[in-house]
Amino acid sequence: MAAASPERGETTERISYNQNARPPQQATPPEPATSRGWVELASPTPASHGREFIEVGADAGTFSQLRIAAASGRPEIHAVRIEYEDGSRRVFRVDRVVDKRRGPATLDLRGARQIKQIVVSTDRASSGSYVLEATTAQTSVAASP
Repeated sequence: MAAASPERGETTERISYNQNARPPQQATPPEPATSRGWVELASPTPASHGREFIEVGADAGTFSQLRIAAASGRPEIHAVRIEYEDGSRRVFRVDRVVDKRRGPATLDLRGARQIKQIVVSTDRASSGSYVLEATTAQTSVAASP
């Protein structure tokens, strides 16, 4: 049985299989860089979804780093694809479990950029959920090759 893939630039919102779940939130503009705060782009998302499309948009501001942290359990993150507003894209290979002991995976975008969409690929068999956050703060973190 073949399943259709979501189209690039999908305009649908994230959905929950739980009727009592809180509604999806829009990305909020980042805090000032002086506060070095992280902004939540995706609320706790089960790793069992396999691939999650997160629409961000130019009105959310510019971001220089992304962070994927465990909200519960031990989600295994395979890759994060970022599509920028200027049409370019970048794929970060993460290939690791994020949990409370190992800490979050931090991705350096090499400068503040507007993000159109983020696609997070996870291991469907891994347990737990993750939260995706972003910041404009510049710190020393490893960048993808």
